[in-house]
Amino acid sequence: MTFKTPPIINNQDGQERSVGFEFEFTGVEMNDAAEMICELYGGKVEQISGYEYKVKDTEFGEFSLELDASLFLNKKYEKVLKTVGLDVNKLKNKEKLEEALRDMASTVVPFEIITPPIGFSDLKRLNELVDRLREWKAKGTGDSFFYAFGLHLNPEVPELSADSLLRHLKAYVMLDGWIRKDADVNISRKLTPYINEYEMDYIRYILREDYQPALKELIRDYFTFKNSRNRPLDMLPVFMFMEKEFTSGLMKEELTSARPTFHYRLPNCSLGDKSWSLAAEWNRWVLVEKLADDEQSLSQYSRAFLNMDDKSVFSMKKKWVELMDRWVQNVE
Repeated sequence: MTFKTPPIINNQDGQERSVGFEFEFTGVEMNDAAEMICELYGGKVEQISGYEYKVKDTEFGEFSLELDASLFLNKKYEKVLKTVGLDVNKLKNKEKLEEALRDMASTVVPFEIITPPIGFSDLKRLNELVDRLREWKAKGTGDSFFYAFGLHLNPEVPELSADSLLRHLKAYVMLDGWIRKDADVNISRKLTPYINEYEMDYIRYILREDYQPALKELIRDYFTFKNSRNRPLDMLPVFMFMEKEFTSGLMKEELTSARPTFHYRLPNCSLGDKSWSLAAEWNRWVLVEKLADDEQSLSQYSRAFLNMDDKSVFSMKKKWVELMDRWVQNVE
């Protein structure tokens, strides 16, 4: 399958836009996956700890490999063990303890490969990584009920402006139901809080024609409606990049880094399913960018959504997904 191109190829500085990916999987050890990346794209492997590797100086930049950033990278398990009187730093066999914890965690906590930003024109090269992971029998979404693993996409924003961010946010909330159905998001992921749908009150608020906020207002409203990083389209990284101090003062999350990207976290990472493809997940995101770039359609469908919502006694979700399906068929 071909990786489709968004309507805006270059960023506001005139350079080709890029996108980073985060693959969640298990079944392949991190050191093996690191060597795999090195063989495919060059570079050298560096082990940071039992839970973190880097592959530096590849043709695309630096790849990272991690096991559950929150628990292991920040050593949170040490604090837990101290509460029961065990100081990990005083143990002679600390490495064995960490290895045992890693082995236990890897049954439900995925390994992650975090790619560097890769230009749109080079995205097909990532198929090599997917193919190699499959050769090594990597397990992804759907290989176990407990594998609520995901693929995260971090597309560089086309423009650092409140207007551009809002247009993409509007486009996403209107396409969310269609994407969930078309991608067949796994039940294990639906049961987690990580990809919670935006609440209808917030959707109604931002789709209003007179909603034209400045950046700080857009950010403040995002938090006022109790949004967090646990949304299928997480806006916190780009908010942090554009207004770090202001955003930091409103948020509680510890694991949000500032970067000029959207953080699209809905897709499955079904490496064990040969019918699953990276391009298909990317192409669904491209539809969001197409709708965001078409101001006439964006305005038309925003009005249609609010009108349908106002007239619906029961859930309008099915009818709306059918309407979005017709739009998709026309633009593809």
